[in-house]
Amino acid sequence: MADPAKPLDGIRVLAQGIVWAGPFSTMILADLGAEVIEIESIQHLNPTRTNLRHIPQALLEGRAGASYLNRDGSEGFWNRQAWFNYAKRGCKSVTLDLRSERGHELFLDLVRHSDAYIENNAADVVDNLNIGYEVLREVNPELIMVRFPGFGIEGPYRDFKGYGANMEAVAGHTGVRGYPESDPSETPASLHGDPTSGAQVAFALQAALFSRDRTGEGQLVEISQFEAVASHVGHAFMDYQMNGRVQGHAGNHHPSMAPYGAFPCAGEDRWITIAIPSDEAFAALCAQMGRPELAEDERFADTAVRHRNRDAINAEVAAWTPAFEDHALMLQLQAAGVPAVATTHHEEITSDPHHVARGFFQSITQHEAGTHFFPGPMARFERTSLLPARPAPTLGRHNEEILCGVLGLNAGEYQQLLDDEVIGTVYLETASA
Repeated sequence: MADPAKPLDGIRVLAQGIVWAGPFSTMILADLGAEVIEIESIQHLNPTRTNLRHIPQALLEGRAGASYLNRDGSEGFWNRQAWFNYAKRGCKSVTLDLRSERGHELFLDLVRHSDAYIENNAADVVDNLNIGYEVLREVNPELIMVRFPGFGIEGPYRDFKGYGANMEAVAGHTGVRGYPESDPSETPASLHGDPTSGAQVAFALQAALFSRDRTGEGQLVEISQFEAVASHVGHAFMDYQMNGRVQGHAGNHHPSMAPYGAFPCAGEDRWITIAIPSDEAFAALCAQMGRPELAEDERFADTAVRHRNRDAINAEVAAWTPAFEDHALMLQLQAAGVPAVATTHHEEITSDPHHVARGFFQSITQHEAGTHFFPGPMARFERTSLLPARPAPTLGRHNEEILCGVLGLNAGEYQQLLDDEVIGTVYLETASA
């Protein structure tokens, strides 16, 4: 029989998880059942929602505008932002002016009632707001605080500002992802550090909760987004340490596989990715190509020589694939034991028969943003369902639920907070990034 309780039911997490790294961590935690309360403000824009109080028409018509439902920049557009709706699903929103005396008091009161607080602001923000770990552990000794600014909270780069592209650059990630004969200006940012550090935060917090169960004590947990990226290019570091070799830009090439990469198929912008890990897979590919002699060609006779002659064998495959429809060729090659998958366009992903059969994409309705498909949770549990997921919150949607229901404020106290603009559900006209 299924257990209706989710793994993290009963765990309350306060969060100031911004941009993408923070929201990715809170999405995982909320999917697992934690009550995640996003601490926002009507005085300061949440950069996951927006960096501008009013969006100029020129930006709405460009790539930035595509993040907002129907490119609509009318009042409340921050509740209709795609990234926020995706990564803050299942979370709650409370607005507090932490620079005000009353807002600060209420935040500390929430800390008393919470298990954890996670934040990825610039390193000096929590200290400037007088909500650093030394302050919070006096309020709640069992609290777990997770901090993950770009460069960590110690070291010469502590106060540096940075986004995903900066994290990739300083970790050397940019230097191994470009195409041969190109320079870093031609390497697009993957923003790899955001989801990587976000996932590490979700894992580390759960480990700290487990430790607290054994010791009864909370603790400070620190993650550097730069270090999260660096861990994913450790092979390049070790290659240099052990062999004195700088890997450089590899493009679509693999360190050992060939043929390997994306190859054109019939139709406009249709592609198939093929990866050949062994002599057996290569022989199967050659048979499907109607070119069994290629497997005997001395240039392609085994993995090592194929890799040395990868441009030649990739050219042979690229000359063959355009005669085929991508999905039909995928099925044909997979049936022959060849690792190959059609390159799916975004508009096709939710209707892919495999994803449909597994029920991966879930329909979620948010009352301002509408009903849309969302990627499902990152794991499936035999005895526990992580569905259904709640929608992302509109700004300050849970003010009354949390402040009155959890902290016990009465109607008069709540109204005074509204009157004093300590809380609210709409950004002030003077709100800044």
